[in-house]
Amino acid sequence: MIYYIRAEFNKYFNEIKCYYPDHIVSLVVTYILFLGFFLGLSDNAFQKNNLYIGFTFWYFASTVISEGSISVSYEKQTGTFEQLLIKPLNILYLLSIRTIIWFGFTLLKVIVLFLIISISIQYVIPFDLKVIPILIITLFGLYGFGMLLSASTLIFTKTASFESIISYILLFFTGGIIPITQLPKGVAIVAQFLPLTKGVEISQALLAGIEILPVDFMLLLINSFIYFLIGMIVFKMCYKKSQEHGLNSEY
Repeated sequence: MIYYIRAEFNKYFNEIKCYYPDHIVSLVVTYILFLGFFLGLSDNAFQKNNLYIGFTFWYFASTVISEGSISVSYEKQTGTFEQLLIKPLNILYLLSIRTIIWFGFTLLKVIVLFLIISISIQYVIPFDLKVIPILIITLFGLYGFGMLLSASTLIFTKTASFESIISYILLFFTGGIIPITQLPKGVAIVAQFLPLTKGVEISQALLAGIEILPVDFMLLLINSFIYFLIGMIVFKMCYKKSQEHGLNSEY
């Protein structure tokens, strides 16, 4: 396991070194996007804190959701996906390792991004250590979404449009950018069942000094576990189907 982790880390690190201009541009685009929301939609400190938490959670969520399907699609495109399947390490473990490593690199990008934001607009970004376990539990459930996308990539290969749709739905309809109370009633009801919505709500309440009940943490944990379980089950079903129909060698 340690060998695979080290190998995947080196792979991502070398890719970043080789294609660093692309990552710099990505950082600049994210900075502009965040600044646009931050300055355009926030009128007071409370709104700024809410927006900061919502955008941060969404940024991490996009990484967790997309990395697995991107890996599968890329490996199928280059014709190396079948080689991954004959490795001693299960494909689910491999995709999980890649997601965790890429999450680590994304974390470094977020730290750099917020340092730049703090300096450029003279805003002290609030932080509470209690937000970290909430973020982890939230992303655990969102990884289930990632497995659903990875499962669809096993069947259809190219699923970038699905990733974009899910990503922007999570950005605008989970209370991170637009308050749940301002969403259409039907959308607001559906949003309450998404792990990102609950994670953002709890984190925003923490930064606002509002007491969080244990039942809120329990609901978030149950919600995330259900999505994670569904993602694993669907991925295994689609993986079995892709093997039966020989889809793993097609692009």
